[in-house]
Amino acid sequence: MSTPAIELIDVTAGYAGRPVQNHVSFQIGQGEIVALLGGSGCGKSTMLKTIIGLLPVIDGDVRIAGESLVLCNQIKKREILRKFGVAFQNGALFRSYTLAENIALPLQEYTDLPQEEIDKIVEEKLRIVGLEGAGKKMPGDLSGGMVKRGAVARALALNPGIIFLDEPSAGLDPLNSANLDQLILDIRKKFNSTIMIVTHELDSIFTVADRAIFLDSKGGGILAQGTPEELRDHCENPFVRNFLNRGKDK
Repeated sequence: MSTPAIELIDVTAGYAGRPVQNHVSFQIGQGEIVALLGGSGCGKSTMLKTIIGLLPVIDGDVRIAGESLVLCNQIKKREILRKFGVAFQNGALFRSYTLAENIALPLQEYTDLPQEEIDKIVEEKLRIVGLEGAGKKMPGDLSGGMVKRGAVARALALNPGIIFLDEPSAGLDPLNSANLDQLILDIRKKFNSTIMIVTHELDSIFTVADRAIFLDSKGGGILAQGTPEELRDHCENPFVRNFLNRGKDK
């Protein structure tokens, strides 16, 4: 059996020692696209920050490609962080940097590549997300959809095997949202990437996700997990079933 790309083992997550979610365990396999779902305030963003190392784990373990983010030293943690890229909800592009300079940041931080090579990689990532020629633009000059794509390009900078997307379609019109969903599928096909999406967008869930993990709004861990269609049509938990049935006809 292959090592999971992402594995949570009895994780309790929260702030300053105060739990938001308790005893969460799941695995995401290589090449899977998994949506992390839940009602408002259930702790989806808290879990994401915990998985990517921005918040310390209160209890339990987070493993990336079999390596613990909890038990490692700082040198090893840096190595593990190179294995994944993150596109945050609002893009999180530095407004004083051009789009190209934003995408170059992970390469400058984690590699010793010469600037000429970095520039070539940046151009490649811009082509992948459909933003070729936009590298010199400032974030403030980009549309919402372009900012989202720019954030994905930066997440791809180091060719990570794992990508985390935080509300990638939030604030986008239906056309841009659909285009971003297709980009996610194209990235998985091109790179065999494992992709975890934190989202509440039902259209995207049914379009791109192989599996969904639904968190308890009261902090009790996982309410249900399975394919979006299984949870929508057959989940024994009525809240999960009703939540997903809102998008049944979309």
